Formats: sequence, structure tokens, C-alpha cells
Amino acid sequence: MLAKDTKLGDTYTILEQIGSGGGGVVYKAYHERLKIYVVVKQIKENVKGILKSRAEADILKRIKHTYLPRVYDFLDVDGEIYTVMDYIPGKSLDTILKEEKRFSYKQVLKWANQLAEALDYLHRQNPPIIHSDIKPANIMLTPEGNICLIDFNISLAFDSSRKTSTGISGGYSPPEQYENLKSYQKKVTASIRAEKARKVSPEEDATVAVDAEEEDRTVTVTGDTENLAVSGTEDHFAKTIEEEIGRGVDERSDIYSLGATLYHLLTGVKPSQDFGKIVPIEQYDLELGEGFLVILKKMMQLQPEKRYQNGGELLYAFEHIYELDDEYRAYRTKRRILKLAAGALGISGILLTTAGVMIRGRELNLYYNRNVEAAGEAIEAGNFEMAQEYLETAENTLPHQIDAYGKEALCLFKMGDYEGSIQYISDIVQNPMYQIENESDEQALADIFYIAAHSFMELEDFSNASLNLKEAIKLDSGNSTYFRDYAISQAKQGNMGEAEAALEEAVSLGLGKDSIYMVQGEIAFAKKEFEQAQDYLDKAISASKDDDLRRRAVILYDEIYREMGDSYLDEEIAFLEQEERRAAGSQSVMNLTERLADAYARKAEADEANQKDYYQKSLDKFLLLYENGYSTRQMMENIAIVYQALGEYDQAEQMLISMGEKYPDSYVSYKRLAYLEAEKQQSKENLERDYTKMKEYYDRAKELYDDQIGDQEMQMLDNLIQDLKDGNWI
Repeated sequence: MLAKDTKLGDTYTILEQIGSGGGGVVYKAYHERLKIYVVVKQIKENVKGILKSRAEADILKRIKHTYLPRVYDFLDVDGEIYTVMDYIPGKSLDTILKEEKRFSYKQVLKWANQLAEALDYLHRQNPPIIHSDIKPANIMLTPEGNICLIDFNISLAFDSSRKTSTGISGGYSPPEQYENLKSYQKKVTASIRAEKARKVSPEEDATVAVDAEEEDRTVTVTGDTENLAVSGTEDHFAKTIEEEIGRGVDERSDIYSLGATLYHLLTGVKPSQDFGKIVPIEQYDLELGEGFLVILKKMMQLQPEKRYQNGGELLYAFEHIYELDDEYRAYRTKRRILKLAAGALGISGILLTTAGVMIRGRELNLYYNRNVEAAGEAIEAGNFEMAQEYLETAENTLPHQIDAYGKEALCLFKMGDYEGSIQYISDIVQNPMYQIENESDEQALADIFYIAAHSFMELEDFSNASLNLKEAIKLDSGNSTYFRDYAISQAKQGNMGEAEAALEEAVSLGLGKDSIYMVQGEIAFAKKEFEQAQDYLDKAISASKDDDLRRRAVILYDEIYREMGDSYLDEEIAFLEQEERRAAGSQSVMNLTERLADAYARKAEADEANQKDYYQKSLDKFLLLYENGYSTRQMMENIAIVYQALGEYDQAEQMLISMGEKYPDSYVSYKRLAYLEAEKQQSKENLERDYTKMKEYYDRAKELYDDQIGDQEMQMLDNLIQDLKDGNWI
């Protein structure tokens, strides 16, 4: 045991012992260099002997996830091994269970999603990281109300085949985690002696007793409680257990342990170590969603093959949980009715116009507002064409009102047409049809300038973004969001003093924590303090419920990885995969998918051994975007480049021809076609080569190309053509 004030490696000062578990003794310590509290864990002898190398232990140092602690260091001091990781403030769920008995369904569902995200991340590592000891004591509840899955360094303690876990947590460990049937029976016998005898009557509602040390905590069980956990005969059940015991842990073992943990959090009753005595959760008098019951029962199947096979499958299930509920089906029916009603609103507008019905005063305003409101709902649903129809009706109804123009600008922005949004705003501001009559109109105009600024920021034109934000602030000086983005635009331009002053003003106006972290991340990034920037962005991503702010934080986080270089490509890809899953179904997912496709392509260039696989992953993502209407010139060019890298020349050529048809005034498609044709010819024998087609593409590209653009690829193409002429190929 380490004494208080002991120094480890001249960096960590031991403060106190805070726990002891199957993997080792845990201390709270102080990181002298970073000036933060950390956790130091002294690895026990039985675990230490299994660790084969520093490289094996360092697997965990690359872990970086919102709901997992960061591992800072591994130390070997006088033959003792220590791990150093984040100190997570808050209480363990085990401690809170003893205080609060159990948790609400809403709370547990939120934590279940967060824990599934953490498992998905761990299981997607190469090789997969198995936690192997998920239980309430290893889940911390932070002051922000989120969870953190701790103590996962036990996951390193496997034999060479990654089969044998170092410890058993009765009630949470699945059958396969026990070494053999004898050890299982021994532990069950010991747990029976420690438990209070259960008295359950099949004729009436009864009370299930909890562990002896928790006698005061009870939950009502309804219905017939005889053999509740067993389907089939007792002999069949015993045979199932015998077959599963000792099979060894894998990703599916974590699924069971998490299921058992959720069971405990909801019921207040720890699952029995005797699998045959676990009362199915539906027998408790709890209000749970139908989908949650389906998921939990699958998680706690005794046979691993019947569970979710990894964290990714579990996360997908939770993300689609409502599809399993009767309420969801009713909701879908209701949405169809609402959609028909929205359509009827549009039709009624046409009928009113056609019939020449005269609507004046309050009714006219009501009709205008209904169309603007319907447009807003359509924008949120991603139905931009319908939104524009509503807005056209509104603008024709009351052209002097400003709200519809603001929604039109927002619609273009949400479509990703940033240049179109800027042009539209410029037109309506320079030639206004609207009238500014009150404070509400001024705020609406301020929002329009803000959309213009936001569009400029997406185009990385931060100077013009700043100018538009200043206009927005003049009209509405009490809006903290305007000051937030003004601070960001200044940081992007390197004006740190102005950025920090704007942040201070935003904070005084009540700026939210997530936005504060976002600006702090931008400022740290501008100063190239990348680790500090990542810390701030981690907090912003964790705290924010705003999809747009979260998207911007994720994109900046990705920019940090790009700045740090290809050595961080694996971490970048894992991060983007995680965030793409998290953003599934939202409008921001397209940005993340595009960045992930680009990261896969860069990984392909850096990893020759797996080049084809990563190019294929990149292509799949780009095609997904293209098929969903994301058919920009850059997107089409990217798809063609990846097709070419995979040697799929015909598909590359077809995409570039389509690109030329869609963008006839652009030289880029012909430049790419020239390079593609050159590569096709170079793959042939000398006597079979014909560069005629390449020359035609080159000539067309030169016709459209403006030499002032300074495209190095065009200059290289000039040189290539000259080399072919010198060699009498053309």
C-alpha cells in the first residue's frame, strides 16, 4: 500500500486510497505537471503476471471517448505496475443505489445509450477492448448528469487467446466468464449463504429480498414467480449453464454485464449469482417501454449467440428503441395525418387564390403565419422543397413582412447552399421589400445577418463573417450567440484579444456552458494548444444539446487531428465513426460522413497493406452522400478520384463525364479525364498506347482554364503533355 504524499516518477503525488477491486488498489493522486487530479491504480500480482509487454498495456492510451476516462500513463516502479487515468468527479452508481434504492426509467435509458456508445467505441478498437467488469461500482455519475465507465484497465488482463478474465463480479458476470462449472457452483453456494432466504408466494404479490446487507430495499413482484427465469425444464437449464461455463469472454460478455447492471439500476435488486433465480424484469411492477424490455431481455440471454454481438449492435438497438413500441407505431400514423394536413394547407392556399377569396386583416396575418410555421417545420424535417413552397405563398401574401425572408435564407443554409444563402440575403437587404416596424422585426433582421455570417463561416471567409455579425449585434446587442460566433470569427483570424473580449461579453449575457467550451476550444486551437482545445471540445460535445453547435465542435475536433498529422489517422477515424453514429438521423450527419470518407482516403494513402479496403470504405461513404442528393462538383470529383485509385476506370470516367455535363463551364472534369486517360494508357504495353483521347481532354481543359487560378495540377499536366510530344506519343 502506498503512503500519503508518496511520489511516483516525480510526476504523481499520492493523496489517498479510494478503492480496491479485482484488478488492484486505487488511489487519488495529483498530476504535478498538468495540475489536475488523477487516479493511480496499482496492478495486483495475479494481473501483473499476465501483462506481456508495454505495447500490450499501451493499447488503452489511445482511448479517447466522452464516456470513458483518459489513460495518461503506465509506470513500472520498483517492479510494481501502475496505471494513471482521469479522476472522474461524482459518485458511483453503486453508491447512489444505496442512497436512492433505484432509478427512473428515463434516467436509466439515457445512461444506457451513453454506455452503449462507450462499448461500441471499445469494441471497435483493433484489437477489440473488452471491459469485462461492468457493474454499478464501475460507473461514475458526473456532476453534469452523464456517466463515465471506469476501471476498464482490467480488460488487458487476458491470456494469449484473450479468453480468461481475471475476476468475477457475482450477479453481473455472464456464465462464460466463470473458469469452470466447479468454480461457478462454489461461488453460488457462497452467495446463497450470504443472502437472506427468499420467500415468494405464487398465490399473491410478494416481496423479493435483496442482499443481506441491503435488507431495507425491496421491490414488488407481480404474478407467478415460480421458475420465472427458466424457459423449459430444470435439466435443460442446467445443461445450458454447463455448456456456457468456461467458454471465455468476448464482446458479448460486456453486453450481458451491462444488461445485468441496467436490471439492477431499474429494479434496485442485484441479479442473483444463480442464473436460475434471476427474476425476469417484466415481473416487476415497473413502467418500462416495450422496446427497452425487448433489448434488456436480449442482453441478458445466457447464450452469447442470442445476445447483441457487440457494442455497435447494441447502440443501434437503443437508437431505434422506439420502433419496438406500440406508441411509436401510433406516432407514425399521427405523423402521416399531420403530413396530409400540411398538404391540405398548401392546397387551401391554391383554392383561396383561385377562387379569389378576399382575406384581410387578422385572417390574412393568420394565413401568412401558418405558412411560415409550416415552412419552419418542413425545414426541420429536411423537406426543403416543401418549405420553399410554403415560403413562396407567405411572401406573396404579405411581402412587407420579414419573417418569411429569414426562413428562406435559413432554408438555403440548411440545404448546404452557403453561397446561395449569402447571395439571397445580399439581394433582400440591398433591395428590401420588407418593412422594419418594431423590435421584433429588428431581431428578425439581426437573425438574417447572423445566417449570412454563419454561411461565410462555413465557407471559411471569417472576415465577412465578422462584418455580418457586427451588423447582427447592432440590431440585437443582448444576444449571447452573436457574441459567441463573433469571438470564434476573431479567433479564426488570430485576433485573440478581440476574441476573448467577445467571449467575456457573451458570458455576461448568459452564454451556455457548451458554447463557452466551444469558444475556448476555438481560441486554444488558434493558439495551437491542441490538447487543451480537445479537452474543451470534449466538454462542449458532452454538454451540448444543440445539433449545430455539436457539429461545429466535432468538425473543429477533426481539424485538430488533421493538424496533428497522419500518425493520428486511426484516432481521427475512430472519432468520426463514433460521431457519425451519434448524429444518425440529424442533418449534421452529412458533414461528418464526408469528413469520414476523406479520412478513409487519407488512410488508404498512408497504409499500403490495407489500401484497397480503406479506398472502398471511402467510396462507400462518398456514394452514400451522392445518392442522397449531395452531388456537388467536389463530391463528384472525389468519387471519380477514389474509383480511379481502385482501378475502376470505367466508373471513374462515367462520373467525370456526368460532372462535365452538370458543370459545363468548369475545366476540372476535363483535367481529371486527361489524368485518368493517361493512367489507363500507361497500364498498357507500349505498342497498344494511344494518347489521342487524353490530348482532347487536355485541350478542352485548357480552353476553360484561367491561368490566373494557379492550379499546380494543370501545370503538371502541361509538362506531361510536353513529355508525350517530346517522345512522339502525340
